[in-house]
Amino acid sequence: MDKKTIIAVALSVVIIIISMVAQNYFFPPPKVIPAGEQLGSTTQSSEPQATEGSKASTLAGAGELAEALDKATPEGPVTEVVPSDAVAAEESREETYILDTNVFRVTFTNRGGEIESILLKDFKNSDGTPVEMVLSGDSGSYPFSINYADFEGAPIDALFKAVPSLTGDKVEFYRNFVSSSGIPFTLRKTYIFKPNDYLIELRISIENSVNEYPDLNFDGLAYTLGFGPQIGPEFKKLDRRHEFRDYSYYVDGKKKKLKIPKEGFLQLENRVNWIAIEGKYFTAIAVPDATQYRITFDTRPINGVEERSSFYFGRPEIKSSKNIDVFRFYIGPKKRDILLEYNDPKKNGFGMQDMHFEEVVSSSIMLGWLANILKFFLEFFYKLIPNYGVAIILLTILIKIIFFPLTHKSFESTAKMASLNPIITEIKEKYKSNPQKMNAEVAALYKREGVNPLGGCLPMLLQMPIFFALYRLLSTHFALRGASFIQPWITDLSAPESVWDFSPFAIPIVGWHDLRILPFIMLVTTFIQSKLTQTGDASNKNMKMMAYMMPIMFFFILYDMPSGLVLYWTMQNFLSVFQQLYINKKRKRDLDKGGTSSAKDKKPKRGK
Repeated sequence: MDKKTIIAVALSVVIIIISMVAQNYFFPPPKVIPAGEQLGSTTQSSEPQATEGSKASTLAGAGELAEALDKATPEGPVTEVVPSDAVAAEESREETYILDTNVFRVTFTNRGGEIESILLKDFKNSDGTPVEMVLSGDSGSYPFSINYADFEGAPIDALFKAVPSLTGDKVEFYRNFVSSSGIPFTLRKTYIFKPNDYLIELRISIENSVNEYPDLNFDGLAYTLGFGPQIGPEFKKLDRRHEFRDYSYYVDGKKKKLKIPKEGFLQLENRVNWIAIEGKYFTAIAVPDATQYRITFDTRPINGVEERSSFYFGRPEIKSSKNIDVFRFYIGPKKRDILLEYNDPKKNGFGMQDMHFEEVVSSSIMLGWLANILKFFLEFFYKLIPNYGVAIILLTILIKIIFFPLTHKSFESTAKMASLNPIITEIKEKYKSNPQKMNAEVAALYKREGVNPLGGCLPMLLQMPIFFALYRLLSTHFALRGASFIQPWITDLSAPESVWDFSPFAIPIVGWHDLRILPFIMLVTTFIQSKLTQTGDASNKNMKMMAYMMPIMFFFILYDMPSGLVLYWTMQNFLSVFQQLYINKKRKRDLDKGGTSSAKDKKPKRGK
């Protein structure tokens, strides 16, 4: 690669960086809040944390309520909440209950009145099983736990009484407690569902029967509601390629990202519209009521869960004999059309409006517009042929057609330069002792023949924005999750394909533990294209190195990329190879016929 080519590539990189900076300035990304920074009136709590065995241990069960529960009449509806083992629940032992909606299958436990499982009926794993949104591992921790302390307190593990629902749209648990000063109260947890909503409403009621408010005050908190320890579906690791966890909140019409320290926690105390834990394709969004809760995000590992993603709502001290707090949790897919339903009260069963849950769907200030254009055409081709692999191939062909005039001119310039190699070799030999004269003669030859020595870089530079936009599209577009191309080879275009998983063994340094075929096909086509587009002297060591190093470099870059992206790059290579072969053949035919370019027969002008 000559000096001018290197300068051109460097300038291209500079231009791309400048454009990114300009986009950041005019279209700033969501603000990232580092741990410990104050948010409005928010402050990091420095008070001592209550621990298990201290204040939390002053509360004990006080027996079940004596009041009788209403029973369903023969004409009444049959409840959908039943013990999972089809045996009537006994108050003296732990039982599980199942509630089905059109979108959920939820499993409850009466220990703490928590949820053990949330299956999404309409979304499947690669093995065909429903996606599980509760990942507890061996921790024994589950979402919607309550403890009488801050977020580090021990959850209540007492057995609650389950109240069956006559309408099949809710599950209720209650338990009597008595405070350290002897004031009795009832803790009641009521879960409410709607048939088609990925939303769970949780009502937490604390009620005193003698018209006194319970003296619950642990560092200013009455109780803490926890959600964790991790959301699904299952993953191998959070590497931001296959899966990730982002944390955010929405307030004053803007989504703001939070930067949680690894294996650390971050506390907020300002009011928010909602908070979220975001995965690659699924999310958990929590909507509190108007109470000013102390909100905590926690990523510290616990026994049984190494990768933890939890959040907590610390409820301020209650100063009334009866109090009901209302929380709503969206637990489901990051599909824009579903999330938008919570902006229109007519489209969701809870009558919620202007929630802007769709903000959790990733948006990019860099090439986001291009990704949206590619998405439009990808979906268009998918409607024609319902296979996303074929749609990616058709999209590649469309891109090739759109850029054909520019790439064709570039490839013709490359072919011309190849035909000038013998003359350039003579010039270099003749003026090897005079580099300035040699460069002047080569430049004059390029000018005389109408050749741009930097033209060969154009196809690569043109592909890079498309490459990055398509990577973003393939990594975030929900419809591509689990979309197959050729069974049983490429079964998920949003993930790397694999023909042999030899884990736990991994190739040293690179850490690969899968054999993939598509990257090797891409390597061969990239090598062929690189050889065909060489513009320098065949004996030039730099050119030889580039011919081998470029394909190898892209092989390592793309080996663990989504198979849809590798398919796109491979198809681009195929089309470019055929295009270059056609141009080379046409040029050879023109030269054999004594065509317009006679550079092959020209000799350099004699220097004085």
